[in-house]
Amino acid sequence: MRLLVTFGLLVILHVGCNSDRSTVENSGFETKASVSEAATPAGVTEPQSETVCLSDAEIESLIDQLVFDDGDANDQPVISPGVTDRSAEYRNRFSACQLAFQKLAALKEVAFPHLVKHLDDKRQSINFRNHHVGNSVGDACYWNIHFQLQDRPHGYSRYGYSRKGRDGEQHPKPYYLGCPFDDAGGLREWLVANEDLNYRSKQIKCLTWLLEKEKMIGAHDPESYFINILPLEIRILEHRLENGEDVGADLMRLRKIQTEKLVDQVPQELLPE
Repeated sequence: MRLLVTFGLLVILHVGCNSDRSTVENSGFETKASVSEAATPAGVTEPQSETVCLSDAEIESLIDQLVFDDGDANDQPVISPGVTDRSAEYRNRFSACQLAFQKLAALKEVAFPHLVKHLDDKRQSINFRNHHVGNSVGDACYWNIHFQLQDRPHGYSRYGYSRKGRDGEQHPKPYYLGCPFDDAGGLREWLVANEDLNYRSKQIKCLTWLLEKEKMIGAHDPESYFINILPLEIRILEHRLENGEDVGADLMRLRKIQTEKLVDQVPQELLPE
């Protein structure tokens, strides 16, 4: 497991798992893309919505823009602008890496063959996951795919390593212990094993993995359900609806439970006996 570094020194992004980043072959995805929406990590300014058709060379150019400095990454944290270096030049280079990361995420699955080709790219980038010192271009490519497919919803979970379960004990949060990629032997193996799934179905599979882990922990009280379980259930139904499934009524029901905090609708099997 990668070493922890001092909180606050790295770019603050949503937490994820520390999985293997082994190289992935091109899985045959199309490599022309329309950039119209993106999963925007914290600290990255989302560009205006526009449709841009990108060639293979242009996608590779975006990956080159993840490079922050000459030479290979040395696993020392790249400090956010304004902490030690307040120069405009430093801030501009840092922001350019963030913007390239966001644009690659906007391409979704179309960029995956390029991202996985660079998983072993040792060039220096910036940190895209809090508490992790790995900051090579390969690390950036890994986290780009990771954040997209894990797709954890806003409002899910709270800061901290553990939470109280239905048994009253503290349990490490599932995403600190692993992720679906680990179960397959790494990101490469997971993508190959699930290459027949569309983008939304890949997200559903990752979210379902996490939901099952959270349900195993259970909820110490209804509020814990509203924070740690219900947001995942809703996000899964949202993606199933986008996939054309007839789940609209179920989605509306869960949203009502969430909005109105309907304690009597919390599944009893998830709560203490």
